[in-house]
Amino acid sequence: MNVADSERMLSLMKLEHYKWVNNPDDADLIILNTCHIREKAKHKVMSRLGVLKQLKTHKAVTIAVSGCVAQAEGKKLLEQSSAIDILLGPGKIQELPRLVAEFNATQKKQIAIGFAKKSDTLVVETEDEFPITPETLTGKNEVTRYVNIQQGCDNFCTFCVVPFTRGREISEKPASIIAQVAALVAGGAKEITLLGQNVNSYGSDLLESGVLVNTHDGPFVDLLRAVAQIEGLSRLRFTTSNPHDFTPALAKLFASEAKLGKYIHLPVQSGSDRILAAMKRKVTQEEYFERLAWLRTAVPDISISTDLIVGFPGETEEDFEQTYELVRKANYSFIFSFAYSPRKGTAAARFLEQVPNEVKFRRLAALNSLQDGISLVQVEAEYGQERSVLFHYKSKKEENVYYGKTEHFRLIKVPASRNLLGLELPVRVDGGNKTALTAQLI
Repeated sequence: MNVADSERMLSLMKLEHYKWVNNPDDADLIILNTCHIREKAKHKVMSRLGVLKQLKTHKAVTIAVSGCVAQAEGKKLLEQSSAIDILLGPGKIQELPRLVAEFNATQKKQIAIGFAKKSDTLVVETEDEFPITPETLTGKNEVTRYVNIQQGCDNFCTFCVVPFTRGREISEKPASIIAQVAALVAGGAKEITLLGQNVNSYGSDLLESGVLVNTHDGPFVDLLRAVAQIEGLSRLRFTTSNPHDFTPALAKLFASEAKLGKYIHLPVQSGSDRILAAMKRKVTQEEYFERLAWLRTAVPDISISTDLIVGFPGETEEDFEQTYELVRKANYSFIFSFAYSPRKGTAAARFLEQVPNEVKFRRLAALNSLQDGISLVQVEAEYGQERSVLFHYKSKKEENVYYGKTEHFRLIKVPASRNLLGLELPVRVDGGNKTALTAQLI
């Protein structure tokens, strides 16, 4: 999501005759786009600002801090670092050009934080005001691009800071999303990932406000179908899904729409119903496995990943064992597991029975060890298989080596003497490990 926000800020500033540079020493404007989802985020920002502050001693450079740390810390951040000239929350990105112009004119610190209203859309609607073209992009990866379709979250899981840093759910209008994707594909993108804190609830606010009237299988499924029709698009991904409002229609779409591939990220966070209730995840372990069954009925060999938190306040050994058993039964291709860390302002930060760090990290190591074993079995099953690979980038360290992703979202490494970027080609897997497979072109 921050990558997409960064691209958007770059697009806006290119309209003001700024261009991307690779070295901070060459910059007139430096923007730190921040994330607040993990602990120590503010510490990292302050550390980076300390380094960048030295630039101000020998040249005129404007430094902006944007994103969720800016929103969460607000004016306090301005007071704590004299290096900051502009503070910009994620809901106010469209104001960046105005803030830069006002700072340049007055040399007074500028701030724009707060959330968009439910009646707002995420970006302006006309191409002249917010063009997305190849010229406005960084060029870091032309093969895969990200499009924000929704911002904020209405779920208020007790561990999560997102509703406090990105506000309530606001969905972008379908026509705007389709136009953005079409422009990116015309500029060379082959794979698009649609982003939202909870993509399954995309469009609920548009239905409520009357912007959307008719929907066949729900706004999100309808949107995926429409985007998949864009000519030149090879693959369509999305993240992230909340299991509590995941629908059978969405699962079935994987069977009928090849561009979705054979991969989905479906975060569960815990295998204990007691902990899930404390997290306010609005789903039970039984309901979660029901969703996995829908997906595997639609696509038997679908690859599934999840997010897991260990050491949530009050988590007992029995609760952890239920999470451990869930991972064993679910047969995930990947997991993203974390030791719980309190986030300021969230309900769970005030819960009693905080779990000691040594217990958290012991449980985390056990869970990762279990998944490593599962992943290695799956990797070995890939040997000799033919897979279709979309090639994303060329290795910087090895000559004539390209990396891409299979339909199952597995990273794959292939030697080739010709340029493979942006091509989707068949390969035969001949080795690999839990990080990446190796293969030869067929």
